[in-house]
Amino acid sequence: MKNEVNNQRSLFLSVCASLLMAAAVAGCGYQLRGSTPQSRVAFDSVYLETTSGTPLERELRNAILAQTKLAADAKSAPVTLRILSEAQEKKILTLNAQGQVREYNLLYRLRFEITDKDNKKLLPPNELALQSFLSYSISQALPKEIEEKMTFNDLRRDAVNQIMRQLARVRPEE
Repeated sequence: MKNEVNNQRSLFLSVCASLLMAAAVAGCGYQLRGSTPQSRVAFDSVYLETTSGTPLERELRNAILAQTKLAADAKSAPVTLRILSEAQEKKILTLNAQGQVREYNLLYRLRFEITDKDNKKLLPPNELALQSFLSYSISQALPKEIEEKMTFNDLRRDAVNQIMRQLARVRPEE
């Protein structure tokens, strides 16, 4: 009986502490990234110009659709997001004493620009270069290959988020 009362008291104190912490965070003005009006796309539609069927195109399409509509053509949209290039690079960073690779530098590059319907540049060509490091062992070749793919996916997702923040900074001309 005493253990049950102690467990209930402990649960009650945990819930109270959680509520108190949530109230403190809410009271200080904390907001998640992307939850303010300034972080939303200010256009009723966006035209996406990129290679169809790629993972980048799918992720950008989903990110845009979460905030606004996708236009069917560039002339019907107030802005065009144009992906100029995308590249993944893998460079040897370090070798062990036997000359085998110990670590790779993974680099994801993405060039893009934002134009209006008259092809006036609202954001000139911009390049994002995101990197990560990947340790490597020949005895774990398959898991490391999977980890490399997952790392490039994470870098691409981060690039999409950065592009969406840039797109949100662009304001329509009055």
